[in-house]
Amino acid sequence: STPHQVAATLPDFSLGNLAGEQQSIQSWPGKPLLINFWATWCAPCLREIPMLKELQTSRPDLQVVGIAIDKPDLVAKFAGDIQFNYPILIGQNEAWAAAGALGVNIYALPFTIFTGGDGSILGVHTGELHPEHLERFRSVVDDLAAGQIDVEQARSRIAETI
Repeated sequence: STPHQVAATLPDFSLGNLAGEQQSIQSWPGKPLLINFWATWCAPCLREIPMLKELQTSRPDLQVVGIAIDKPDLVAKFAGDIQFNYPILIGQNEAWAAAGALGVNIYALPFTIFTGGDGSILGVHTGELHPEHLERFRSVVDDLAAGQIDVEQARSRIAETI
């Protein structure tokens, strides 16, 4: 996926959460988001989860959102074991449609969308996340919030690590 295809801002979409209710991706206004598309059967996805939980614990001002492209019963069972500390939205075709609305034409998991607090999409990472990706996201959104860089500069800095 080339950067110009990716949506500039986060479109509104809703998916079922672990409670079975529809929840909007716009549920966390003002917070930078790390939206992680994953599945229970995807080994690299599962390796990322402890790191994402740690990010959510250390940075409550950011919001990690997991989007499971999987069967709701499998995700619910897995969530019971792993004890997520961030919201999980679930869908199969609907979740791929949400990725398409974001301008992401990727059919492999995991992949992650980074947004600023204003809903601007700062970047897309395909494949497994590593600590340097999360470190870059943290520093970029901090500089963005402090007014030290603008959205275009934030996108460039995210792109350097992706």
